[in-house]
Amino acid sequence: MILAIVRVMLLGLLRDRGALVLAFVLPPMIFLIFASIFAASTKDRLPLTIAIVRLDQGPVAARLEQALRNEPLLQVAGATFSTRDEANRLIRQGLIDVGVVIGHDAADGAVPESQPLLTVLVDPSKPMAGALLTGQMQDMLARRLPDLLLSRSATSVEAIAGGFTDEQRRRLSAAAAAFAEGAEQPGAPDGSLIARTVVDGPTGMNATITYYAGAIAILFLLFSAMQSAATLIEERQAGILDRLAVGPGGTDAVIAGKFLFLTLQGIVQVGLIFAIAALIYGVDITDAFGFWLLTTGAAAAAAAGLALAVAALCTTRQQAQTVSTFLVLVFSAIGGSMVPRFMMPDWAQTLGRFTPNAWAIEAYYGTVGRGEGLPDLFPEIVRLCAMAVVGLLAALIVSRIRLRL
Repeated sequence: MILAIVRVMLLGLLRDRGALVLAFVLPPMIFLIFASIFAASTKDRLPLTIAIVRLDQGPVAARLEQALRNEPLLQVAGATFSTRDEANRLIRQGLIDVGVVIGHDAADGAVPESQPLLTVLVDPSKPMAGALLTGQMQDMLARRLPDLLLSRSATSVEAIAGGFTDEQRRRLSAAAAAFAEGAEQPGAPDGSLIARTVVDGPTGMNATITYYAGAIAILFLLFSAMQSAATLIEERQAGILDRLAVGPGGTDAVIAGKFLFLTLQGIVQVGLIFAIAALIYGVDITDAFGFWLLTTGAAAAAAAGLALAVAALCTTRQQAQTVSTFLVLVFSAIGGSMVPRFMMPDWAQTLGRFTPNAWAIEAYYGTVGRGEGLPDLFPEIVRLCAMAVVGLLAALIVSRIRLRL
């Protein structure tokens, strides 16, 4: 009897291709994505995209810039900038992960040698990226520019000790020259050459909460819309859709009505998420409420369009459940809803750019976190609206075709 039950369940599983996919394809795919992410992070080395700002034109600054450009794990975006503003703009737009400023502003005047030569510009939502880049650069300086580290450390020690003797200075210069020529020296010093600065925006916990409010919002928008849109299949199988289709609006009215309901339902859901974020964590959306509402409407419409397209294309509820679970988990994993995208390998970051999760997260963080206006939000809003329109049209066309069959 026990073996008979096992055989029946095995045959049922083999006949249900959707269940097979969920059981044997989705788990290893999700594992592959997360294994790639955490394998990279455990090495303390992430493929960060950086922008270089060079305020000093001296030979030391030139060596630092060349060392950064030669570092294989750093992806330098574009040419070298001469002011911090351009790097700050790219960080706020999410086009780069961090910025590196070499030297100091001319307005700062003469800078003591004890001041850091490198400043890491950090997005407030990516504090880990700044910490990891600082560690990578310290390692890079120790490997590529040990003489510079020695000189800077000696300056700090001299200030504390009250000065070196002539013999000590001579030996220090000889050691620095040996480092510059690549000679091995035991006990290389680790001078403090690097500082970190957070660009304008929410700081600390608020930045993280703002990011994850958007990330969780689009995740549950997709799940909720997929679940609710599956009623289209039940109504089709029960013949309810056929009876509704003989009305003046036909199937188009049914699909449009479901699209409108799912969009409104999504707006309320996201509103509750941000209300909790505001009440408990102080995330303030009042100043950008109009753009927040626009982003929420576009994200909810995109989720509704995609869900209706899946429901229209699938024959059974089981198929829809399989496809929707597959899409939502993969989109969320590589789109940044589960782990920030800058922690992912290059291939996952590239694929993630084409998911509604990435568009919605960027739009929410741009609206609430960075205070961006419509020109900055326009690309993400257009992509979300395009997904909504394409999904809705696909659902309308497929439903018409199914009605004629």
